[in-house]
Amino acid sequence: MAKLKRRGKRIREYLQAIDAPDSYWCSIDELLKRERLRTIHIDGVEVTVRTTTPDLRVAIHSLFEKEYDAIRIEDPKTILDAGANIGTSAIFFARKYPDAKILAVEPESANFELLQKNVRNYKNVIPVKAAIWGSPGMRMVQNRFTGSWGFTVSETHKKSEATGQEVECVTVPSLMKKYGMERIDLLKMDIEGGEKDVLENASEWIDCVGVMTVELHDRICMGCDRAFYLATKDFVKFEKGRDKVTAYRNDAQPVTKDTDPKRV
Repeated sequence: MAKLKRRGKRIREYLQAIDAPDSYWCSIDELLKRERLRTIHIDGVEVTVRTTTPDLRVAIHSLFEKEYDAIRIEDPKTILDAGANIGTSAIFFARKYPDAKILAVEPESANFELLQKNVRNYKNVIPVKAAIWGSPGMRMVQNRFTGSWGFTVSETHKKSEATGQEVECVTVPSLMKKYGMERIDLLKMDIEGGEKDVLENASEWIDCVGVMTVELHDRICMGCDRAFYLATKDFVKFEKGRDKVTAYRNDAQPVTKDTDPKRV
């Protein structure tokens, strides 16, 4: 009964968020429990997704619910999207900030293939097949078994989480150097626990970041929260959304009357 309720809730969400007739096909796939590669439209934006996977939720969060619209930043020129998945967050940033250079970094092969397809018409988005990490090198992609948004890399290897994929790990400074970025105006990070290692090794580059929004995964990797707040100790404003924390370096960001400037 609980599964039927969850399925019904997802179908209602598809019918509300996805343009017809695409929403009907996604709903039929959900009812029949079949995965299909479909090109759909959300808020007029064309994206290719795998139905009955987290792809639909990712796309709806980014393009219909506009989960990143609450970030208070004006006219960013450089954006690093770490954990770009199938590219819908990068598309949101590209549409809202057309003058920004956006690096969309994703380590998992199937996700990256869709990322490339989805951002092909956005000339300011640069797809990068890699994993953001605290040190360079090749590492194995790990499966957190939460669907297509649950991949990461790790220093420890569990046979049960192995994907057989190896990916290049790159540091934030190496990306900045390669793509000619002196600053990162906005850093979005959703890398399934990998943020702990990245942020524990942030001293070299953290001063170059203006705003950072991160989904923390202490439930996956203990110490993520601590690493984030230590890395952002010089930031002055912190706001917590549904599942992400956004840190602002200075008071230049516009502040609403009901914003709490205290740490979450």
